[in-house]
Amino acid sequence: MFGLRKMRFVDIGTGVSMMIASAGILAASALHAADPGCAYPSGPAVCNDQIYQDAADKLKNLNPGGCSPACAAPAMQPCIPTAPVCDPNTVFGATGCAPAAGGGCGSRCGSMFTGELGDPWTLISIFNDGCGGNRLKDNGWILGGHTQFGYQNKPDGAFTGNGPYLSQKEWGKLNLNQQYFFLGKVADGSKGLDWGFRMDAMFGVDGNEGQSFGNVNAGHYDFLNGFDHGIYEWALPQMYAEVAAGKLSVKVGHFYTIVGYEVVPSTGQFFLSRQLTFWNSEPFTHTGALATYKVNDKLTVNGGYVLGMDTGFYQYAAGSSFLGGFVYQANENTNFTYSVVAGDLGWRGDGAINSWILSQKWASKFSTVHQFDVLNSNLTVSAGGVPRQGNVQADFNTAAGGFIAQNSVGFINYAFYDINTRWKAGTRAEIYHADGQDYYTWTYGLNYKPIANLTIRPEVRHMWSPNHDQYSGAGTQGQTIGLFNQTVVGVDAIFTF
Repeated sequence: MFGLRKMRFVDIGTGVSMMIASAGILAASALHAADPGCAYPSGPAVCNDQIYQDAADKLKNLNPGGCSPACAAPAMQPCIPTAPVCDPNTVFGATGCAPAAGGGCGSRCGSMFTGELGDPWTLISIFNDGCGGNRLKDNGWILGGHTQFGYQNKPDGAFTGNGPYLSQKEWGKLNLNQQYFFLGKVADGSKGLDWGFRMDAMFGVDGNEGQSFGNVNAGHYDFLNGFDHGIYEWALPQMYAEVAAGKLSVKVGHFYTIVGYEVVPSTGQFFLSRQLTFWNSEPFTHTGALATYKVNDKLTVNGGYVLGMDTGFYQYAAGSSFLGGFVYQANENTNFTYSVVAGDLGWRGDGAINSWILSQKWASKFSTVHQFDVLNSNLTVSAGGVPRQGNVQADFNTAAGGFIAQNSVGFINYAFYDINTRWKAGTRAEIYHADGQDYYTWTYGLNYKPIANLTIRPEVRHMWSPNHDQYSGAGTQGQTIGLFNQTVVGVDAIFTF
């Protein structure tokens, strides 16, 4: 749609002219340095600064041939140091780094453990025109993704791979969790009437959690439609169109839920593992329509109609639900979110799940998040299907540790501390009460960014439940293994692009 900017070469005449101009600048600099009236009251930096400043003033007005004359000077000018260029603290920084001058040159600061990261590279950067513009990004287009590899030594309770409902064993090995791509265009209502869309694709051992398993019946959209390859699966978790005008936007199609704090893409949360509440009580995706209206700078409201939970362009068991909520930004440090999906939830029966989230920044480096979810439904064996192939309906509620809850309450608390720009520490404590049984998890770990595009996340997860320890599932080949009353160690790496 948009062509890449073609490189232009400076002809021989221009090259000769630039050589002559450079020679003239060097000669003028040498004469200025030899001027007997040039004193050094505070060292040689005073005179030399003027020499380099004069040279810079002349050079910045020359067209280097890579940009049009209109944008050449502004593109170069922010990179002229505002402090003395021969000051060692300016060139190398107080700790051996060269900070950005006027914010225009980036930074070469610090060690790999404490320094500044700079800006990450993204796929859309391919379309930079060399003059500070990007024809795609400047018109609202988005393009990118991530690659995630992870390892867990034991199952963590996830029904889509590391819990009772298993196609194959996924723990105890290094896996490609997510190979993720997205393409879209943001609908910007500030421009008047505007349009947009988004398409996401994912491949990996997490693929089945992004699939529309709420379709239940095979062959619809991305569920049981030839997209599974052993423990690896393809998913198309988002495919929607959007229109916006002013403060109102409406998207129609297949999209992620707004319920809950944690999300399917691994880049959306601190930990490798997820809440039990997220895995087993919240929806992942919906098909339908959702409107968003920004009432003012503090309040944004959502409301729409969806075909139950986890469906993809398909209505199962007369699924028909309301999806909505609001986000209230009380101040720059306090944020409150409420969301709900209620009605005929499709494969989860009739009912509702309500989610309340309070985010609080207590200090510049310390913040907390508190979440409270309540699920109530009339789910029975006859009310719906099951999320994975190979589990007959008789297994639906009877598999030990089945985690397909009829009713549940989840209470989750997070705390985060920014050690520096590269290191962040976090902890998560969860109480999950489902159908009369209590489950507990406590997770803590670190996020480390050696470069702007890479995050490494080691973690330790403790899981326990009174009078509940073992299960036998499809992926265990009939073996009885421990799930709760154990410690799970995991680590992953996410590269964004």
